[in-house]
Amino acid sequence: MRGDFEAYLNDEFRDESGKLDLNGLLALEDEADMEVAVIMPTPQPDPRNDELAEVIRGNQRTLGCALVHPTEPKPVEQVKLAANEWGMRGIKLMPAIHNYNVDDPIVRPVVEAARDNELIISIHSGPNNCHPNRIGAVASWVPETPIIMDHMGLPDDLDAAISVAKTNKNISLGTTILRFHRRWGTDPDTVVPIEVKTAVDVLGPEQIVFGSNLPEYRPIQVINALKRLELGDDAEALIFGDNLARIYGLA
Repeated sequence: MRGDFEAYLNDEFRDESGKLDLNGLLALEDEADMEVAVIMPTPQPDPRNDELAEVIRGNQRTLGCALVHPTEPKPVEQVKLAANEWGMRGIKLMPAIHNYNVDDPIVRPVVEAARDNELIISIHSGPNNCHPNRIGAVASWVPETPIIMDHMGLPDDLDAAISVAKTNKNISLGTTILRFHRRWGTDPDTVVPIEVKTAVDVLGPEQIVFGSNLPEYRPIQVINALKRLELGDDAEALIFGDNLARIYGLA
């Protein structure tokens, strides 16, 4: 199986009438032979989880992922709505945009609710309030729940991300890394993202999950960049979809 753990059905996919067009997003996933995609709403200013849920409802290729703000009113209720009303399969935390420390105690009831409702947790990583060490603290609260750390701690904290994932086996590192392509070259269509190979060498491919961050980058661009690492067929099979299938319990 091949799957993308992070794609945003944002305003770039609205048609002339203002409705979200899922077909446009799935066409870009098709270009990379992606069978399923975890779909998230626009992160700001209003995630519109309900709108996303309506657009993807009944589509077997999509797994909904609700953006939940722990600082907003009744965030635990949002998690329950995601699972029980909207049919989502995960939640996403975006502390860099929504301005909270991801390991603040206010977050714990949110991730515990995700655990209790069997939702996967994706977390934006980076410096300061979403540093990998803070995400490690969150992972320790719900050790039985899979957590995907997007961006792998880049640009500055890959080593910390790898260390945290090594300690917390419920953490997988997501390959949403082409936004940092200038570290490796000037063209995202030719870069070789060696940090991903470093993570594979230390953790094994079982804790690395393919993600594109669509529409920031097309899935095929990320696939091709990872292929230039020459990780081997078995590792690629795990990274490009088998790990996602295991995490989300897909047949």
